Amino acid sequence: MHFFLTIFLICGSYHHLAAQNQKTQVTGVVTSLSDHLSLPGVSIIDVSDPRNAVNADFDGHYSISLKNGNTTLRFTMIGYKPMEVKVNNRSVINLAMDLDVSALDEVVVVGYGTQKKRKVTGAIDQVANEAFQGRPNVNATLALQGKAPSLTIQQTNSEPGAGLNINIRGISTLGNNSPLIVIDGITGGDINALNPADIESVSVLKDAGSAAIYGSRASNGVVLITTRKGSKSLPMSVQYSSLTGFNTPKYFTKPVHGYENAMLRNEAAFNSGETTGVFTTAQIADLKAKGDTEWFAEEIVKPALQLNQNLSISGGNENSTYLVSLGYLDQGSTFVGPKKGMERYNFRINLTNEYGKFKLTSTLAYSKQLINDHSSNTSTLMVDAFRVPLYYKQKDENGNFLTNDVLQQFNSLGILEEGGFRKYDNDDVFGALNAEFKITKSLKAKGVFGGRLWSGNLFTRVKQVNFLTQGVYGADRDTNDESKKSLDLNTQFMLEYAKAFGNHNVGALLGYSNENHSERRSALYTKFNDPDLGTPTSDTVIGKNSYNSNGTDPDGNPASSKNSLNSLFGRLTYDYNDKYFAEFSFRYDGSSKFSEDYRWGFFPSGTLGYALTKENFMESYSNNVGNIKLRTSYGILGNQNVGNYQYQTTYFTFQNAYGFNNASVSGTGYNFSNPQIQWEKAATFNAGIDADFFKGALSFSFDYFDKVTSDILVPPQVPGVFGTALPRFNAAKVGNKGWEITATYRHRGKVLNHSLTVNFGDSKNKVLDYDGGDEKLTGVEELQVILREGLPFNSYVGLKRDGIFQNLEEIQGAAVPEGITVQPGDNRYVDVNKDGKIDDKDKFIFGNPFPRYTYGATYNLDYKNFDLSIFIQGVGKRTMMIRGELVEPFHYNYGMTMYTHQLDYWTPQNPDARYPRLANNGTQSNTNNFRRGSDMYLYDGAYARLKNVQIGYSLSDDVAKSLGMSKFRMYISGQNLFTLSKVKFVDPELSEFNNSMEVRGANSGRAFPTQVYYGMGVDITF
Repeated sequence: MHFFLTIFLICGSYHHLAAQNQKTQVTGVVTSLSDHLSLPGVSIIDVSDPRNAVNADFDGHYSISLKNGNTTLRFTMIGYKPMEVKVNNRSVINLAMDLDVSALDEVVVVGYGTQKKRKVTGAIDQVANEAFQGRPNVNATLALQGKAPSLTIQQTNSEPGAGLNINIRGISTLGNNSPLIVIDGITGGDINALNPADIESVSVLKDAGSAAIYGSRASNGVVLITTRKGSKSLPMSVQYSSLTGFNTPKYFTKPVHGYENAMLRNEAAFNSGETTGVFTTAQIADLKAKGDTEWFAEEIVKPALQLNQNLSISGGNENSTYLVSLGYLDQGSTFVGPKKGMERYNFRINLTNEYGKFKLTSTLAYSKQLINDHSSNTSTLMVDAFRVPLYYKQKDENGNFLTNDVLQQFNSLGILEEGGFRKYDNDDVFGALNAEFKITKSLKAKGVFGGRLWSGNLFTRVKQVNFLTQGVYGADRDTNDESKKSLDLNTQFMLEYAKAFGNHNVGALLGYSNENHSERRSALYTKFNDPDLGTPTSDTVIGKNSYNSNGTDPDGNPASSKNSLNSLFGRLTYDYNDKYFAEFSFRYDGSSKFSEDYRWGFFPSGTLGYALTKENFMESYSNNVGNIKLRTSYGILGNQNVGNYQYQTTYFTFQNAYGFNNASVSGTGYNFSNPQIQWEKAATFNAGIDADFFKGALSFSFDYFDKVTSDILVPPQVPGVFGTALPRFNAAKVGNKGWEITATYRHRGKVLNHSLTVNFGDSKNKVLDYDGGDEKLTGVEELQVILREGLPFNSYVGLKRDGIFQNLEEIQGAAVPEGITVQPGDNRYVDVNKDGKIDDKDKFIFGNPFPRYTYGATYNLDYKNFDLSIFIQGVGKRTMMIRGELVEPFHYNYGMTMYTHQLDYWTPQNPDARYPRLANNGTQSNTNNFRRGSDMYLYDGAYARLKNVQIGYSLSDDVAKSLGMSKFRMYISGQNLFTLSKVKFVDPELSEFNNSMEVRGANSGRAFPTQVYYGMGVDITF
């Protein structure tokens, strides 16, 4: 009996264990309750085992294997109410999910906090992290290009590590127009040091209503960047992404054949009255028989590899979240020679912890940037490669670097392969601690401490390169060592209050902030170092332009400096029943850059909003069409973008001031002060409308803005004999008006989903007042730019062409420049004042170089497991100046080649040519055509560019899960694939000005070539 009982118990235990180990397979379809369409991407989580989770496929189907048939499944999806369903050993569970209005009401990051989108009354654009996914951008700035209206991103060249212009709503000051960058609530960070994969969202604050809380530095707008964090109550997730591809250099211009170039040289000589040609008939025949040599420009650049690698681990429980990420970027330079390019290493850890009423958020990020570059100047290398005809070589069979009749000193290939290097080594540490304590349900206190420590070193070594038959590069064998360190500290204390009284919602924020910036620089410049090692020898000389952190640099600027900003800021918000909205914000700033009498500035703003469709008489419209919200704002913003100590007279020392007793003696110089220097003030009005149609399928936003910036800081005009520069004065006023539109259409079908987002914006500035003089003209290569009341800033000035003289009869009695005898085929200019001669009084004012009608369009489509993304970006109007050798054939005898686009020159058989006839440099025809500066150098810079295309394929959830993954996507990506533009021979995207609109030369063949990218990537989640 005891035996049989034992067997019974064992068998019972066995059957019980077997039942426990038996898995339940549950399948089903998830649909939307409102329209009964399938919902792809819904997350289905086993509540008893959160690691066991799947996503619904593109048809809403799912399948999940459960250890326990009595567990509960949790269904979640953004925009829908989460639902939990008891399994009860069922094998099929179909579910219809209901819309969650509150979840659809997106949370927008604003200054020192967040707001629900339906409550936002300022002009704020938010760019989600999708903008940074799958694109080969080396920095976050480029990824933002075209993603928000009136957010203009420009680059002067495509070289690794090159600077970028970032601008919000055009030109509104005569100095630096860069916006304020705020990363995770801390000002002063570098957007380009971020790993784009770490960014959760970017908010662009455009008007006074949204930006005034940043006060004295918000005049040019604010860019708020929020980095990714882990999610509560979710198991650990490991994400890996890899994108590998090649950058291929693209030139928009091409030189003519070598023998053609020789014939054209002869034609120019014949037109100039020369009796003999530059080349004989036999030489031209020989050049044609031999064929072209490789164009130097194409010889010094070759395709280069680019790697983007990212790994992140994230998750959380009920009280904490974590995210740890690693990133690696290797962007190879397309220049030949020893490896060049940029490497960047990123590390980030974001943590949140909650202990009852206390919440602590901590951020620590580290970025290391290594740039290997050549030792010369990129524009010089490029133009030297551009300007040589296709019948010379850079290197002979014995490995000697060659010079020729055009390049008489050195060639680019020799410098790139053996001329030395520049190495940048930059370390960037960014961190913040954010402590929050809930005093009551409605009141909480917050303290923030953070900052940025940046350390950079530039080590340059120039190696001597000897050329045949003549020329030496780097004969001084320079070795330079330059260092810079900067520290930014930011401390904030805030009280925040929010409470609802029935339909009345009230909020308040009051805070204090202190910001400190300090930096120190030093440099050691040496000459005649060891040719092999670059180390000092007995012949080494320390350059007199070397300096330490206690002195001044070669430009007379202090090598160390400090400044600080103390601020009191606040915001009051009120809304009634989500229908009427009002907000007031302010900032009271005190800056060390100004004297005590002018140190403090008050910057207020107010906004109003009205949800029209909340009215009873709009109920039918709201239910059947969509929502409408009207909003407006007005406020005063500030700008303190000036150097330190300008309100004080500063002194500096320099060597070799004068000679005394047969020896050089150092001297002391000084910089004049302006004790009355103060803030720039920008009064900004904004009016906008937000609307959606087709029950939210189509959303639309329109804004109009009018901004007037007064007390603009400008340097006064002084004669050259004055002997020193003067500080900036508050002496100008600029107006800037514009508008912008954003529209998004989304369609979700049973198997096909797609969306289209389009943004379009325009701004136009005008100088309203300039106390520095009636006007200011500044030369820019062959033309000038003007600063004059009533005109856009830096408008181009020059003569206006009136066709080309076709014959001698047209020349007789025509107005021409004094002292010039023109010939048929030469430029004819408009005689404005009808005085019979062409001079400075006949100059016209043309357009300005800042882009107008900027736009971007993003189209996304997914069909079953396939997805497609297309991004187009462009500019509708821009006056682009192109300089020198790309306009003038055989430019100044410096460039001795012609390009194919220049073949449209005047001959009797080509009377309607774009360019005048060929003539040698120094002739009166050449002086008339190319030395007088006309609109011949101005082009329409409008363009549309296929910026990025992605085609991807994702494994279904069950297949991915069988491989140990929760998500697997592979894709191909292309960048800068196609450009449609009116100017064909330069990249229309490149800018000839920096973000301060400073004159730095015009566009030419001297820019690093545009990069066309092709690559393949994978995104894997475990």
